[in-house]
Amino acid sequence: MDFHGFIRRHISGLKLLPIATEQYVPGVILEPEKMRFFGHLRDVLPEEPESSWAYTRTEANMIYGSLNSSRKMRSGLSILNLFSLKGGFGQDLRVRFEIGGVRGAYLNTNQLTLQPRVNALRSTDRRGRWRLVNNKLVVMETYYASDVSVLFYRENEVMTQAELEEVSGLDMRAGIDYQWKGGRELVISRNDSVPFGVRGFIV
Repeated sequence: MDFHGFIRRHISGLKLLPIATEQYVPGVILEPEKMRFFGHLRDVLPEEPESSWAYTRTEANMIYGSLNSSRKMRSGLSILNLFSLKGGFGQDLRVRFEIGGVRGAYLNTNQLTLQPRVNALRSTDRRGRWRLVNNKLVVMETYYASDVSVLFYRENEVMTQAELEEVSGLDMRAGIDYQWKGGRELVISRNDSVPFGVRGFIV
């Protein structure tokens, strides 16, 4: 199944992240236009116990089979927030990736509990904490491409690891577990730290 088709059909309301780090967890606040990190709700609602910001990682894979997609590469373009290519390569490079696992994490405190407390700041602290959340996205769920295999193409031919390294460096996100299979296929496994998308509500 196509990756974007799967999202439209099965994860309604998911917002893809152009960039993310391990900071992007359930409970964070994002600027909704460019999805930039803005803070965490614990700083906006300090009276809430720390247990309010606990989140649970799902164990079950959301997909049956695999998802796939491909796109033309350019320097610095991130794929699923797992890796990017660096350098000034002038080659026509494409990447094809197949996702074998999509897992998620969700905030243990639900929106019905949180949103009234956040909204109350409009009258109780309008010039302070309200400004930190007004028109911002509160993340309730994060989604991870947990198992991914990647092939790199030049002129419709699969590149080897050595050929790719001749034209571009591979910039992997810190903490991502990966290996090269057969010298051609980049295999990423057990990613549960850097999400490719989030779901939540706008204040």
